Amino acid sequence: MHVAVVTRNMQAGGAERVISQLLNGWLADGHTCSLILLDRTEIFYRVSDKVHLYEIGKIANKHYLDKLKRYKAVRRILQEIKPDVVLSMPEEIGIYVIGAMLGTGIPVVVSERNDPWTMPYVKATRILRKILYPFAAGYIFQTKRAASFFSKRIQKKGTVLPNPLDLSRIPEPFCGERDKTVVGAGRFEAQKNFPMLIDAFAEFYKSHSDYKLIIYGDGRLRGQMLAYAAERLPIYAFDFPGRISDLPERTCRGGMFVLSSDFEGMPNVLIEAMSMGVPCVSTDCPSGGPAEFITDGKNGYLVPVGDSAAMAEKMCLIADGRAVFDNLNENAERIKARLNASAVCKDWLTYLMQHSRKKG
Repeated sequence: MHVAVVTRNMQAGGAERVISQLLNGWLADGHTCSLILLDRTEIFYRVSDKVHLYEIGKIANKHYLDKLKRYKAVRRILQEIKPDVVLSMPEEIGIYVIGAMLGTGIPVVVSERNDPWTMPYVKATRILRKILYPFAAGYIFQTKRAASFFSKRIQKKGTVLPNPLDLSRIPEPFCGERDKTVVGAGRFEAQKNFPMLIDAFAEFYKSHSDYKLIIYGDGRLRGQMLAYAAERLPIYAFDFPGRISDLPERTCRGGMFVLSSDFEGMPNVLIEAMSMGVPCVSTDCPSGGPAEFITDGKNGYLVPVGDSAAMAEKMCLIADGRAVFDNLNENAERIKARLNASAVCKDWLTYLMQHSRKKG
């Protein structure tokens, strides 16, 4: 099989991490892989040198003309390399890749990475999704709830597949006395609702002033969030270290991991924290990603989106040792077995084969 993946870039993010794991897994099984990036930017999640890499970058100064020419370049590259199937993610990229590949005979499979009721943000792109999605060869969803957004016709051609978990980068569950930290992670964008986490921690801090809030990641709102945290908390009570490559090692000893997003697909940072046995609190995102792994009160806590008071309450239960969870280390092992990258990569490839030019 020759699989070509099209995405925006390989900077830090959930989709980018999944792409790197998929490509490396498929290469290990002897398949040919190509990666087409719309941007020329820093590559945070690196892939094997055996992956055929194509970086397009800016072509025109005017936004819409530049977009048109970039996807024209995607079409040209894919027609030259002739893959058996194209996998495109996230959803906004997939919409335009479907349009770019019309009439070429090269099948396109789209991986939905977020809440389809919310993403994509732009109304015109949402209209294009409705027009162009029926022309895709297949669809990969992260949850059944996300798949339910789409027509029966699209659901029939789609499948629900989890993200692969790279066990080589996941430390064993920590068994000592945990650090007195509340850990968050993600891009500093509105979707992640870090003001909610800061508000929840500020309430929690009133009775737990020996704890510190640490949020890893970068993004356009990071400076704004630092200023907001400084308004709500003493300067020594929080730290936003930026983007790091060893997040699992930093998270493993944490007192708890907290996800405050308004919406998500399948949040990798939450899954990784749970796979290390870290106590977790998460918003119950509408597409159902966190609820796929957290049974409220048994192996973590789910709270309503935007409810900082409920989040603070659950954080207190964990810090005070009043959370009655099942064995979190056993739960971590179940998650690792379920999401083992080797098996999950094969599941993705099996689905892609069924929708490739080599099917049958």
